[in-house]
Amino acid sequence: MKKTQILTALSIGVLSINMAFATPQQAVEQVKGNATQVLQILKKSNGKNDVAVRKQAENYALPYFDFPLMTRLSVGAPWNKATEAQKQTLVNEFRTMLIQTYASQMLRYKNAQVTVNNNAVAKDGGSLLRGKQLVDVRVTISNAGEKPVQAVFSTYQDGNTYKVFNVTFEGVFKLVENQRAQFKPILDSKGIDGLITTLKAKNGQK
Repeated sequence: MKKTQILTALSIGVLSINMAFATPQQAVEQVKGNATQVLQILKKSNGKNDVAVRKQAENYALPYFDFPLMTRLSVGAPWNKATEAQKQTLVNEFRTMLIQTYASQMLRYKNAQVTVNNNAVAKDGGSLLRGKQLVDVRVTISNAGEKPVQAVFSTYQDGNTYKVFNVTFEGVFKLVENQRAQFKPILDSKGIDGLITTLKAKNGQK
């Protein structure tokens, strides 16, 4: 779990996607700029202002993650049977869970180096995101004293913006698939309401 928290902190706290462009290459260039901006925010931390700095980084990065889509993919087939109220609650709790679980790790990477692979390739969204253009942006994140981490940000084109809907680390750990594996036994035994109750408890709510 500790490694999971650290890896996901990389996606939430070190890199965000805010891309007003039309081509994969422009996406790459924007990722480079955004990574630089988030790292500049994190470098403001001095031990006394860590909470405020982390919040500023969150506020910058989080709008460019598609939490409704990430929640739907993590819940899987049971999502289609949920009411609109249940879906909205799931999205809210999923977002809160990711922030509370992973954001505390962000400041570990304030001195990290982010290298973006220039060979991003666009592909059709297929059945997952019909009519959308998908771009996988590959990055290497290097932190002093640690093994470099390879990450792939799966994004889709939404108008003039690309939003993240999944993150893969080291070709193995996939954020959405990891959450789906954790949610499945809860959904199988307790249903949608059971998952909501579990997430609320995890997030410190009654």
